[in-house]
Amino acid sequence: MTVILLSLLAITAYGLGTATHVRLYLGQWQLQPSFTFLLGLVAAALHLVSNSLLISTAQGWEFSFFKSASAITNIIVIVLLLFMRRKPVQNLFLINYPLAILSLIGAVFFTKQVSPIPRHELGILLHVSLSIIAYSFLSVAALQALLLYIQNKQLKARKNSHFLKALPPLLTMETILFALIRAGFVLLTLAIVSGAIFIQDLFAQHLVHKTALSLFAWLVFAILLIGHHFYGWRGLIASRWTLGGAIVLMLGFLGSKLVLEIILST
Repeated sequence: MTVILLSLLAITAYGLGTATHVRLYLGQWQLQPSFTFLLGLVAAALHLVSNSLLISTAQGWEFSFFKSASAITNIIVIVLLLFMRRKPVQNLFLINYPLAILSLIGAVFFTKQVSPIPRHELGILLHVSLSIIAYSFLSVAALQALLLYIQNKQLKARKNSHFLKALPPLLTMETILFALIRAGFVLLTLAIVSGAIFIQDLFAQHLVHKTALSLFAWLVFAILLIGHHFYGWRGLIASRWTLGGAIVLMLGFLGSKLVLEIILST
């Protein structure tokens, strides 16, 4: 009952946050950034406590598809709140708040029980936690890349839409994108290294495809960062590489859970 109550409060706060950011996007409200930050902080805190209670069980830590998705959207919101203090990322809340609501509903009401990580397996818990945080950063980067892609297309077409006016300057958008990619890349590297150290049998744990896709995504982001540093890759090229890497990572991390827990089990 406590989890349900906390989750409903988090969902309500996210709903209010979504409505607030819609009004701000449309130019119907003029609010102090501190108000939207506080509202998001309340929602993220309630979500975090709910996730902690959902994931931590008597047998260990349980990371089912919906619980993992809920943890990812929770961390994404926290990342955006941290960036919000220094960078204009408010438009991303319009996408992430509804996703947080959907994932939390799934984690509370539609989750499927899976084998938990035993409490003594702290190394595996570290690997999973790093993977979730890395995926969260790179998911935010993918959403930022999508906005950047649309922004570039509209600028090339000489459009003057409300969407374009609501976005920060192109250079600022690219600065935010690569800050997210660098942080996500470092975390993904740590996640892969920790997996190599603490996971003993990839074949028995159905992790071969997940590992292969994670390594491929790591390679995509590595090439992008090298291309950006040495050859000045930016704009549409950076957006395409980011979206491609994020899709591969999604297939490896959440795609495998979706297939194993939901599609094949029905």
